[in-house]
Parts: sequence; C-alpha cells; structure tokens
Amino acid sequence: MSQPSPLALVDHWYIAARARELRGRPIARTLLGRPLVLFRDSAGAVGAMEDRCAHRNLALSSGRVEGGRLRCAYHGWSYDLNGRCVDIPALPRDADCPAIRVRAYPACESDGFVWVYLGEGTPDSPPRRFAHHGEPGWTSFLLVNRFQAGAHACLENFLDCPHTAYVHTGWFRSRRERAVRTVVRPLSDGVEAEFFEERDAESIISRLLFPRGGRLQHTDRFIMPTTSQVDYRFGPDRHYVITSQCTPIGEEETQVYTLLTFRFGAVAPLVRLFFEPIARRVIRQDVEVL
Repeated sequence: MSQPSPLALVDHWYIAARARELRGRPIARTLLGRPLVLFRDSAGAVGAMEDRCAHRNLALSSGRVEGGRLRCAYHGWSYDLNGRCVDIPALPRDADCPAIRVRAYPACESDGFVWVYLGEGTPDSPPRRFAHHGEPGWTSFLLVNRFQAGAHACLENFLDCPHTAYVHTGWFRSRRERAVRTVVRPLSDGVEAEFFEERDAESIISRLLFPRGGRLQHTDRFIMPTTSQVDYRFGPDRHYVITSQCTPIGEEETQVYTLLTFRFGAVAPLVRLFFEPIARRVIRQDVEVL
C-alpha cells in the first residue's frame, strides 16, 4: 500500500509522548517529519512547538524550563506555551521584547498521553478516547513500539487476520483453515469488519482467556487517520479490546502506542500476569516482520 502524503495527515491529533514522560525538562519528538519540543508551564499545562530557536535555530529541547517558560541553551531566549519570545537577556533591561515567535501547535493531555495537532487553526474536537480505558471493571496495560515501517503498513498488519496464523502460530491463531463470513461496514470516521461463525482459535491466548466452545464476537475497526481497534468478546465478562494509535515519525518510521483493555471479572489482575508478556511477544514478532 502506498503511503499518503504527509499533508493529508496533518489535520489530526497524534500521541507525542506519555504524560508521565513530560516532567521538569523539555523533550524532543518528531511527528510527520517535523521536529517538535514538548514542555510544561508552571501550571502543568502542556505545550508543543517547533524544536528550534528563532534566533540561531538551536534545538529548544536542549534548553531548560525556567519559570514555566522554555529557555534556549544558546543565548537564553525564552518562550511561552504559545511560542512567543518573552525574554531576550542580551537586550537592555528597559527594551521591549520584539514580536518574535516560533510555531506552536495545539497540545493537550488525554488518557495519560500528550497529544499534538499539526494542522492549521484550532481542531474541531478533542482526541478520540481509548475504548473502555479507565472504566470500572476494566484493566489496561500499554505497549510502546517503534516500527521501521510507515503508519499505514502498520495498520494493515494490525487488521490483517491471515498473517496471525503464520507470524504468531500457536500464540494467537493456528493454521487450521476454516470459512468465516465477514460483513464490512463504513463508519463516519473509518470502516469496520465483523466476523461471523469464527471459532475460538487453537492458541495459547484462546486456551487461557476464553471458554472452550463459547460464542466469539470479533470486530476489527480502522479509525481515521492511523488507529486500529480489534475487539474480541466471549460474553459480558470475557472481553478484550486492542487499540493501536500509530504516530507517523516519517514515511518509513512509526511509533505505535497499543493499549490492551480487558474485562475478566475478579481474576483480571491475575490474567494480566500472563496476558501482558504474551502480548509483548506477539507485537515484537510484528515489529520484526515489518
């Protein structure tokens, strides 16, 4: 699948970092080939700007946060969350600071992540929430992986059932052939595929997590621009959702944040003890194959 132009992807929210990564120092990130710097002001609000000083282009991520503002490590120019230069130490004390700024991008926190919007103007809506994350009775854990592949190549992989029989043999699916009826439906922000007459797979995950002979409900969703959601359900107390938000770093590099959220009643904490290491092994296989 050919990769879309980066211009087609900018008008969307992307995860730039986990919220807990952003503490007292600025951090550098690259989204769609654009170097960014992230930092917090004195009130804890997050900001995202071009990672360059307007003076001599030094990366602002090499500077420090002082008084809730980002100070360049080269000549000490200081910027607020809006990218406005608010202090130039070399100027006389009674001089006004010139109207200088670097580009700032809308940024916010949601579901424990820092999201950045690269488009022009103000986004129409906040970032999409992760399904069931933080809801009572649901347990979650996060996998973060760097893929040497474009975002849409990653999405094709995450929503590709046949590859699991070969790349993840025994862990996720077996190679036994069976006919499965599939209904594909358009969504307002993507497309979904629902699978019928799908039996529980002969795999480690199936044996550990789902009752033998139970009725499986399986739905895969592609959500614009770069999110996949895989939903497996065996009744009200046996349900897990795998959501992967793909942040394009460049045309052939993607940071993938995969949140696994599941419902298994009172035994959920025990389920996580073996589910998480298995999930990490499975996604590492995808990293290797891509």
